[in-house]
Amino acid sequence: MKPRIIFLLNSIDVNRGGLTNASMRQASAFADAGYDTQILTFNYEPRFPFICKKLVQMGKISERVTIKNMFRDFAAYNRRDKIPIDKLKVNISAYSGTYAVTKRDNHNAYRLYKNGIYEKYISLRDDDTLDFIDYFNENRYRIRREHYNYHGHIDRVQYFSFEENKVRQEIFYDKSGKAFLNLWHDPSTGNISRVLHIGKKNQVLSETTGDQTLHKLRWLNNVINDADSEVVIISDTRSTDELLVKLNHPLAKTALRPHSNHLRNPDDPDSELNKRNRYTIRNIANVDALVVLTEKQRNDITDRFGFKDRVFAIPNYYEVKIPKIRSMRSLLANVRQLDKPERDMSKVAVISRFSSIKNIDHTIKAFKTVIKEVPEAKLEIWGSGEKKEAYIEQIQKLNLQNHVKVKGYTQNPEKIYQSAALSVVTSKAEGFSLSVMESMANRAPVVSYDIRYGPSDMIEDGENGFLVEKGDIGALSERIIHMLKNPEETKRMGRASEETMATKFGKAHYQNLWFSLAGHLLKIDKRKDNNG
Repeated sequence: MKPRIIFLLNSIDVNRGGLTNASMRQASAFADAGYDTQILTFNYEPRFPFICKKLVQMGKISERVTIKNMFRDFAAYNRRDKIPIDKLKVNISAYSGTYAVTKRDNHNAYRLYKNGIYEKYISLRDDDTLDFIDYFNENRYRIRREHYNYHGHIDRVQYFSFEENKVRQEIFYDKSGKAFLNLWHDPSTGNISRVLHIGKKNQVLSETTGDQTLHKLRWLNNVINDADSEVVIISDTRSTDELLVKLNHPLAKTALRPHSNHLRNPDDPDSELNKRNRYTIRNIANVDALVVLTEKQRNDITDRFGFKDRVFAIPNYYEVKIPKIRSMRSLLANVRQLDKPERDMSKVAVISRFSSIKNIDHTIKAFKTVIKEVPEAKLEIWGSGEKKEAYIEQIQKLNLQNHVKVKGYTQNPEKIYQSAALSVVTSKAEGFSLSVMESMANRAPVVSYDIRYGPSDMIEDGENGFLVEKGDIGALSERIIHMLKNPEETKRMGRASEETMATKFGKAHYQNLWFSLAGHLLKIDKRKDNNG
């Protein structure tokens, strides 16, 4: 019997970026190979059952993966509990006899007045089920908010401070209405100042001054005990690393997997550790494995900190999605899809989070030079984030509106890459760069800055793409121009890119590496205290 593999994430959702998608792909690889595979999530999420169902329907995760949520488990919900959506839909007119009702503009929400006093605010979800109700006192101060889940139960109540109108206390309830968790907040900062975990028999299981690890560890230990066999647990988010560092269970082997660069100055392997990964790197000695995505990062870490026997490099993998054939109609539709004209060899794509670390403004600036040499060239920038307006402003300032378009978030990056001649990556730093992988797998060769870490592991300069020095916008534009002016060479690079992904970064190779590591960890009798 194969062991249980557990992945730790804060939360999951449909529209998530590379880290969550990589975790779901990894979990699916284990589950489809026969491992008992689970993803554990720790954030409160009333939509949790629907998110899990949608992810399977979209093909983002295998139906063999069990996804659990701490709040749902503590509340004692399971798959047999019905979700009667039709019965939960709210008809707001039912309140009109008792209250004067006004609708909030551009929201599925209503204000209710009783004899002239503002008493309630009712917010509905898009499907008209009840999301929450706010209650107010006679001075229009919000007193509390009752959250309703998809079972029709109140599962969270929040109490507010009058001065700041911020959450001061929140209580979580199980499906029978009993409280199991009480969190006190500092309204001025939002930080949690006290945590009370209550058992089924109304006993205090733990009480801390803001430390949330105890009740999370209790749940994690319960999951391990339920397996009744050895488990390998992988922390995929930095906020769950502390759980594995503090976990002390004889059946558990633990691994931390950072998805990003650990250096504050990514160009200097001896620089100060960045805030995000500092705790992770400093606690290699307290877990069984640290798993990074490239050999270069592994070498940088072990050359500096040691622990060569605990640091492993396993890259991500990527497979182009093949639509499921459900009927003759869908088969014909897929045939027509294959028969579509070739990709637009004048189009360049960028799919990225809109963040300053991604340096997308460099690509926009480079395109000012590109269109002078290739007037028909166009750039599509797909994603979301706080820099969107800055990109639009830069495009207008450079008078590139006819050539550069800022698009929204895409659920189908494959389609974008398959329609473009090439893509561009100009990040300051990466842990691996899934966008390079996705683009190459879809025959869109990449022009990328040569950064720590990832692009140089995948791109062979001049063979399946180009690497340019970070920050060299002139060289960036030259490579883009060369590829647009030489479409046949670019297509050849695209085929070579696909071949690289299939051989070096395919699912089978990835599975072998992870299965080998899991087997290695399960053979460890105890953690070593000495520096490796």
